[in-house]
Amino acid sequence: MRILRGALSIAFLVFASFLLSTGCGDGTNEQVEVDAGCEDAFCIGTLFRTSDSPSSVIKAAELARDDINEAGGNIKLIAGDGATPLASTMELLEMGVKAIIGPGTSQSSVEIFDFLVENGLVAVSPSATSVTLTEKNREISQAGKAHFFFRTVPTDSFQAKILATEVRNGDEVLIVHRNDNYGVKLTELINREFLSRNRPAAKVVWYERYYSDDPMFEEKTQAVLDDIEAVDGIGNIGSIILILSIDEGGKIIKGMLDSTVVSSAARYYISDSFAVENLYERVDPDNPAAVEGFKSTTPCSLPDPPERKDEFEKRFDREMFPSLRFAVHAYDAVVAVALAALSAGSNDPSEYVSEMAEVTAGENRCLTYAECAAALMDETAANDDINYEGVSGPIEFDENGDIGAGCYSVYTYDAEGGRTRQVFSVPDLEDITTDRVP
Repeated sequence: MRILRGALSIAFLVFASFLLSTGCGDGTNEQVEVDAGCEDAFCIGTLFRTSDSPSSVIKAAELARDDINEAGGNIKLIAGDGATPLASTMELLEMGVKAIIGPGTSQSSVEIFDFLVENGLVAVSPSATSVTLTEKNREISQAGKAHFFFRTVPTDSFQAKILATEVRNGDEVLIVHRNDNYGVKLTELINREFLSRNRPAAKVVWYERYYSDDPMFEEKTQAVLDDIEAVDGIGNIGSIILILSIDEGGKIIKGMLDSTVVSSAARYYISDSFAVENLYERVDPDNPAAVEGFKSTTPCSLPDPPERKDEFEKRFDREMFPSLRFAVHAYDAVVAVALAALSAGSNDPSEYVSEMAEVTAGENRCLTYAECAAALMDETAANDDINYEGVSGPIEFDENGDIGAGCYSVYTYDAEGGRTRQVFSVPDLEDITTDRVP
């Protein structure tokens, strides 16, 4: 780290007085909320597309902000519009934002990637998993430059292996995916896995992504179903991998289940973009058994101790937030950015970007922003070398902005609307299912 050993540098002390504002030391964030701009606060933008229901990732970011401010910080969150990622990122930058939490999708992350690099703006996504982002960061790193994109979830290279393994050997496979960077790249990875195992590649149906507020929603859904039913040998397809989104996913699945052409014996596997709890409510609300046997994959968390995740989830109103997918990862993204800035003694992304990996990979393990910040502020040299372990578990950003460890859950839905879970560690994909895994 760049902090002077044995004593904090003057620059660090100046920034500490900014980020650790005594005006917020009473646990409130009133001063931050009334600020019109970002002159007196460390402004962080969120970039997620919100639907009719509240977003758990935005709520998680707000919880992180509150915890940081309660510990004496001075963080302000400004919500961007994930539906227009590039335009919104430009607007957030003009407003004085010094970091982005998001975007929520891989496609949006690719769309703003070059802008981040050109303008030196850090973004940390809790849910963008495409390997394209790894490849783009690698190119920048190999050129000896700093990349500005990070993420707190494992990449699709692991999800592809799990999905390929779960699909029953000997089945003909169909992949239905949205035509964006996430869907295209994950499909490529899955087929690469099949071929490496001397299995035939899956047949593929793709569609342009659309949303529930689209006036042509029903027509577009029917067009996808028509393309699926037109697949050569569709009646012989034994396994179907669905790379869908929440908006349209339920309707597409219901149409496939009602089809007289798609085999009623087909097994269904759903990627993390639609790995929701209570899946049946989006497919057939009156029939939980409609999705019995379906499997889904999603990044999970491995905090130590495991009870940390339970305590975190109790902070959510579960009626308001029935799904907490990627919430822990969003929380950790905010904390990691705040600690990197504090460690660098600057809220300038070009200054603190190099600290993103440092604050998550040191020798001095700490579990909260308050604990980690106290170690950074302590003039003892050994305490400066912090290792923030988040609610999602170890982070440890590598040279490509990816995390080196984590886990994926494989859920199996039952006839009552519930689901059971199997857990695989990343990167070795060992089955680590235990009663203690949160």
